Amino acid sequence: MFIERKEDLSLYYFLKELFNDKPFITVLDAFPDSEFTFPSVSVEAVKATAVNFELGSKVKQHYRTYQIDIFALTKTQRDEIGYLIYNALDNIIPVYNYDEGFPPSVTPTLVSALDVTDKELGNIRINPELTEQMYYRAVISIIATRNTR
Repeated sequence: MFIERKEDLSLYYFLKELFNDKPFITVLDAFPDSEFTFPSVSVEAVKATAVNFELGSKVKQHYRTYQIDIFALTKTQRDEIGYLIYNALDNIIPVYNYDEGFPPSVTPTLVSALDVTDKELGNIRINPELTEQMYYRAVISIIATRNTR
């Protein structure tokens, strides 16, 4: 499995763990393309970038851009979920070797980490005339660097 996929899965499991005490919130590994329940949080890798790090070297700094979408039934629910995720992203996100297996049956070994360098939380307006059920949305965009400790 590529390190980028391990990073994607690690962010997904980081969010799932964040909501362990809130089992009514569903965490999805991609933007929903079919029916889903409210409230839900989806995480999607948007971009991977590698930038030269040292002059005259092949060493690169790796950046990952992610989008975390929040779907809620109320404004308060949207805001609480959004602020919880936004503040949790101040922590380093451990990246695990999922070639060894997946939680909860296996605890894979740590191979790297993602440090969030930029984050942005914004609300998305929903036009109630265009949807059967009124709901509230927000999106968190992050840029993280790979930290191979």
